[in-house]
Amino acid sequence: MNKVVITIPTYKRPELLKKLLLSIKDCRLDKSLIGDVTIIVVDNDVEKSAEETMNDFLRENTDVEHFKYHNYAEKGLSKVRNEMLRKAFELNPDFIVFVDDDEYVTEEWLNEMMKVMLNNNADLVRGPALALMDENTPDYISCWFSRENYPDNYELDTLTSGNLMMRRTTLQKYDIWFDLRFNTTGSEDSYFGRQLRKKGAKIYWSAKAIVYETIPPTRTTLNWLMMRNYRSAGTFTYILKVENESLKLFKKVVISFIYIIVGFLSSILILFPIKRRYWGVLKLSDGLGAIAGLGNKIYSEYK
Repeated sequence: MNKVVITIPTYKRPELLKKLLLSIKDCRLDKSLIGDVTIIVVDNDVEKSAEETMNDFLRENTDVEHFKYHNYAEKGLSKVRNEMLRKAFELNPDFIVFVDDDEYVTEEWLNEMMKVMLNNNADLVRGPALALMDENTPDYISCWFSRENYPDNYELDTLTSGNLMMRRTTLQKYDIWFDLRFNTTGSEDSYFGRQLRKKGAKIYWSAKAIVYETIPPTRTTLNWLMMRNYRSAGTFTYILKVENESLKLFKKVVISFIYIIVGFLSSILILFPIKRRYWGVLKLSDGLGAIAGLGNKIYSEYK
């Protein structure tokens, strides 16, 4: 039976963290697939804001075993994810799972991840992270939070880290870590996946390994959507530049200038009561972000 370590990065989200931990506790485990599960919470807050939540959770759930709390005060997406890997490696598991503190998991989540991992002899397995937001969020905002959807066991060429299972031997064989150049910008998981794919790692999709991501009101705004597009396009262009993918970079730059022109002209849509009213301004943000990334000027959202 397989040994699994679930690692959770957290930063000042005590209530959401508790919700996630309770959902993991309520997971059904198929003992023919999974034998031992350890949860490691890596608190990225120098003030140890998650420690009290951890202590309360353990007091209220005395049947929980194999639980570890670790404070890691060096801020940053790449840094904390590398620390998560280091702490997981210490336990020598068969598989390492990443799940974020603003998510909660479904009952069959871990079983479904493991089935796809074993059925495909995969190196990594991803699952859906479905967005949940306030019920009063207007359609012209919520429509921009649609997520990926693939058939079960579909082979992927991209990676995100919010709902991810990794084979420990693959990570150690290829010795790939999260790049510190993306520590405050995001897309550290995308670049991590690219490096693994270049080494030959196989990534598959587990359609039934569902988690739900809580989207706070601070993100259901036009300003946040524009900055997300700006940042994502910038890091994408920067990655193409770093990887010396000249043809793809040229195509992206050409498309970005088209986005800027078309987006500017289509910005008038914001005045009309239609679902995709923000299409123009978001395309404009995408184009501007990509050009900024070409000059290494990437927006640091996670300072």
